[in-house]
Amino acid sequence: MLRRILGRRSSSQRRAGGNAPSRSRFELGAVRRTERRQISIPLKRIVTLTLVVAVLAGSAYGGSVLLLGDTLRVREVTVVGTQITDPHALVAAAALGGESMLDFDTAAAIARITQLPGVASADVQRAWPNGVVIDITEEQGWGFWQARGVRRLIGADGRLLEHARAPADDAPTIIESGPPPAAGEPALQPDRDTVQLVARLRSDGTFEHLRVTPTDFVFRHDRGLTILIEEGPHAVFGDSHNYDFKIAAWGALLDRIEQQRLEANEVDLRFGGNLVLR
Repeated sequence: MLRRILGRRSSSQRRAGGNAPSRSRFELGAVRRTERRQISIPLKRIVTLTLVVAVLAGSAYGGSVLLLGDTLRVREVTVVGTQITDPHALVAAAALGGESMLDFDTAAAIARITQLPGVASADVQRAWPNGVVIDITEEQGWGFWQARGVRRLIGADGRLLEHARAPADDAPTIIESGPPPAAGEPALQPDRDTVQLVARLRSDGTFEHLRVTPTDFVFRHDRGLTILIEEGPHAVFGDSHNYDFKIAAWGALLDRIEQQRLEANEVDLRFGGNLVLR
């Protein structure tokens, strides 16, 4: 039957002068007919994918609970190292109560704490699961600077300290003498080089080595440091320049004075090899 239809179509086409397009359409129609295929996914793969999705969803949920929930929040703050600083002020400055243990800003907390008077440095550490430890180093008084009747606490670096631990019982006082400051200058401004020089002299054993006992430390802008010595000539030290040479020269002069029984009220060490006895 198909053959006849094809034959008739071919004959009519030949008679009518037709061409191939009708056949081409027929063949395309035949080509478009395809079989339906059944796709199957193994049960093991389905179970694996389901578990992966569940784990990812659970992890995301758990992470959000830890980050946003109350499980890992700062509930306790411990302060270490305080003698003069109010621990409550430190806790308030840190401002960590209720913050997430996972992401609170340690550097920002330290910056706020070190702005408090008397705090030289600070460290902030997490104490899991809900604690924070604030460990501070307080400013330490070293001695005093006195000028025109005003006496102020200073550190070993020469800074004026408003709030600090008390210095040792034998803390030195450096007395500034000379004319009052010019207009616009601070009424009391320690000379840092002089403070650090006195601190070095007291700590490195110089006085014990030279067998001298200082009674006072006097500073003048035109002379620098003068060390007043009990039962001996005073020493005009000037500044910390050529420190080792000045110590050696001072010792040599003291030996010379003792051996030659010289009368001297003062030795001046400021001019290098040109040592002066007065």
